[in-house]
Amino acid sequence: MSIDEYLDEEFKRGGGDASFQRPEPDEDNIEKADAETYKAREWDEFTEANPKGSGNTLNRG
Repeated sequence: MSIDEYLDEEFKRGGGDASFQRPEPDEDNIEKADAETYKAREWDEFTEANPKGSGNTLNRG
């Protein structure tokens, strides 16, 4: 099977470019937007409190 044949089969099954498309955000859904904002803020706070390399040093469990 050549690469072109494989890609043709993937497109028929729905793979390829279609799988990378994201749905457009619903700007009217305020609760969902707030939840995403809070999640992003919590992740920012976590990454500030736990800088890269501060984890399991010297392989101590």
